[in-house]
Amino acid sequence: MKIIFNIILSMFIFSCGTNVELETNENVPKNIILQCNYTQDVTVNWEYEYNNAIGFLINRKQADGQYTIIDSVAENSFNYVDFDLNISETYFFKIAAVTSEGRTDWSSEKSIFIKSGFKNLNFGEDDFFEIITWNIEEFPKANSETIDLLVQLIPIINADVYALQEIKNSNYFSTLLQEINDIDTLNTWMGFRANSAAYDINLAYIYKSNEMTLETDIYEIYQNEYYFLPRSPLVMEVEWNGTKITIINNHLKAFSDEESEERRRQGCILLENYIVQNLSNENVVLLGDLNDSLLDSEINNVFNPFLNNSSLYEFADISIANGNSSEWSLPPSAHFDHILITNELFDEFGSVNSEIRTLKIDEYLDDGFSEYDDNISNHRPVGIKLNLGE
Repeated sequence: MKIIFNIILSMFIFSCGTNVELETNENVPKNIILQCNYTQDVTVNWEYEYNNAIGFLINRKQADGQYTIIDSVAENSFNYVDFDLNISETYFFKIAAVTSEGRTDWSSEKSIFIKSGFKNLNFGEDDFFEIITWNIEEFPKANSETIDLLVQLIPIINADVYALQEIKNSNYFSTLLQEINDIDTLNTWMGFRANSAAYDINLAYIYKSNEMTLETDIYEIYQNEYYFLPRSPLVMEVEWNGTKITIINNHLKAFSDEESEERRRQGCILLENYIVQNLSNENVVLLGDLNDSLLDSEINNVFNPFLNNSSLYEFADISIANGNSSEWSLPPSAHFDHILITNELFDEFGSVNSEIRTLKIDEYLDDGFSEYDDNISNHRPVGIKLNLGE
């Protein structure tokens, strides 16, 4: 049957998309449904009530264009995913079954508009090293819906390392990694989730293992300093393109009361001491949900251990904090997700095309920030791109 189908199919394909007259009188495919997902692809689904099909043909055109047979699927397939589409264009689809005698009439026509989607969020480049900090609130906030969205987002954003906070469920975390690897054939993604945090809101990493080498196993520091650092900072030492980078992932104490603020202040003192004592000449990126503003007055600013040593440290996201609230990680109320670099990386961050950015995923969702908050988090991710290729 496959040989017959291929012979018949070739008669359609090599006729430059015209509808060769080999029609049968069988009923046509019905109930055509088109869905455009956030990766800007269209899934075509249909039904066919008969058992005489040896395959199906997909016919497509743009508005004001001519129909062309773009592909075929086997007899037991009733869906097709079209990746070759332009944003802000309307496309029309029709489906026909192929039998041993020819093809059926075409189905009724269905159309769909291709909206702008997640592909505009691409952040990764081959000659740059990218790190994202992302509090994926109480992961997975909406169970499988959260997983489905992240499986699309993480490969499209395309950063090298994702430093994550509030990763509660280890089974879902493993599922996320597996499904990312299933769809991204260009990279091998690995992950690590700590398990020491109270209420299971753990720190984690997801990273491209094919792009870097771990210098050591990922490890926690200050496990005995729960009061000041309630989630033990999670350290990842990597070598990327000949450069060693140490990443320290954090989730500082929340809430605005004086006690919580003092706990954050003392936590920052501990973190600064750790860098001085252990990483004084290393490329260090310290990041995470730090639960406070960079712009507080000096007397109240919990980040003074870093801000008062500007020759040694720089908050790469200070421009975001000083900017419009629409760019903040918790719009419009706060910007709490920060990325600090040590002076060993000042030149790389200041180099051409390096950048810091809040990734506004919510702007690409149909229901905006409310949909993002319901299904992923109330924190947007913040990313740094470092020019380490020179």
